[in-house]
Amino acid sequence: MFAKILVAIDDLGQSQGALELVKSVATEGLTEVHALHCRLRELSGYSWYARESRKQAAFHSEAAVFELRMAGFSAGGDVRYAFVDRVAEAILAEAAEFGADLIVLGPPRRRELAARMFGSVTQRVIQRAACPVIIAPRAPGGSGRSVRSGTATTGHQS
Repeated sequence: MFAKILVAIDDLGQSQGALELVKSVATEGLTEVHALHCRLRELSGYSWYARESRKQAAFHSEAAVFELRMAGFSAGGDVRYAFVDRVAEAILAEAAEFGADLIVLGPPRRRELAARMFGSVTQRVIQRAACPVIIAPRAPGGSGRSVRSGTATTGHQS
């Protein structure tokens, strides 16, 4: 049983699996859930800019908290600034500050090859976390492209 769970959310469409996972792992009335949304900042030229507005970032956090509270859990949320290549560090810092017993992440955005080439937030969190980490599975029929053989197929079989 986990007393404190940190769930890192991105946009609600991709974080739904993580929220469902939290609902299945958490114990109603005993588990405190903290929803974290990282507002990404990038350097462009000589200035920093955020990819989303404060309202958009707050909406993601508040919507996750609302959904968790409607499911009967004690939940709170936060929006934290994070540099594009330091999202994992922001998640781990928030988990340490919150005293999380478990970290729940949404499904990885990058497939295996891209993650090996460019790195992965999910992989960095798993490697550096001081507590257990659970990753939500990808939705069936998700955005992954299928690879087909080079032979043409027709609508009927011979």
